[in-house]
Amino acid sequence: MKAQKDTTIETLRGAAIILVVIGHVIGSASDAGMKVSDDSFLRYIYCTFIDPIQMPLFTVIAGWVYSLRPTVYGKINDFLLKKMLRILVPMLVVGMWYFLVQYFTPGTNIKGNLSEIWKLLLFPYTLYWYLYSLFLVFVIIAFIDSFNKMNNFNNWLIIFNVSVFILLIRDVVIPFESPNYFSYKGVMYLFPCFILGVGLNRFKEFFQGQIMKYSIPIILVLCVIIQQLSWFKVIDYTVYKDTIVGLLIGLTGTLMLFRFRLEINRLVWFGGFAYSIYLFHGFGTSGGRIILKRFDIHSSALIFTASLTAGLLLPIVTEKILEQFKITRLLFLGKS
Repeated sequence: MKAQKDTTIETLRGAAIILVVIGHVIGSASDAGMKVSDDSFLRYIYCTFIDPIQMPLFTVIAGWVYSLRPTVYGKINDFLLKKMLRILVPMLVVGMWYFLVQYFTPGTNIKGNLSEIWKLLLFPYTLYWYLYSLFLVFVIIAFIDSFNKMNNFNNWLIIFNVSVFILLIRDVVIPFESPNYFSYKGVMYLFPCFILGVGLNRFKEFFQGQIMKYSIPIILVLCVIIQQLSWFKVIDYTVYKDTIVGLLIGLTGTLMLFRFRLEINRLVWFGGFAYSIYLFHGFGTSGGRIILKRFDIHSSALIFTASLTAGLLLPIVTEKILEQFKITRLLFLGKS
């Protein structure tokens, strides 16, 4: 019998995946998604609200859920095999289909070279970078946990601080043009978030204590002020999601959302389909935008609404169809 899911966590999972889809509808840059300009309101929303929080929130949740059933010594191979089937197989299969759809469909923003489709095995591809990085995070955490190196607070704190330090020096030590094999650069970004999620579950007393209760909102407000001053060019400082200010916004913002303990049924429902939405939402967001433009509809509000709706609902319908057959359940959803 499956344990009942925490509806507050599922609420956050639903919110996180909706933020991810909204982010991809808008586009991470002016040549992606809706191709909104860098000085537009939608770009402002993406850069200052969505981008800093979406992946930290998603990954902290993953760490929190993992800590409910962590790997143990002697079962690490079984654990990693399950994660390989659940994450890497759909990443490659769905990623390949997304590559082909982008290549053959008129009006898509990105078209790769068909002869380079094999690179999906070695390098992150568009939105699927996250899955490669998350799998490697599971590999690392499995070895740490199998030797009980994070069962006490001091060890956890050391590992968390080291992971933050590695992220902050990443772009200093590793040249930007260095090949991102297996999305290892993304691992450095996700690892502090995952470790934080594990700590939130294992060391509840610390995170529910008075020090964290008052320090977290203060840090968040100060970092948001710096971010806003940076965005409006009041100060000569650029805030990125993986710099100290951007990372603090993502982590403290996530901690605040965990503290609120929200329960919203509609978000819980979307949270139950979060993985499928992540895998397939690109087909919906791109498709909604392309179809409207084919009918000469260029209203940003209509394109945003249609793309968001398609990005959320198409994956749910797709999951319902694919899970009916054993082979598609395995290849496209990573389910046994």
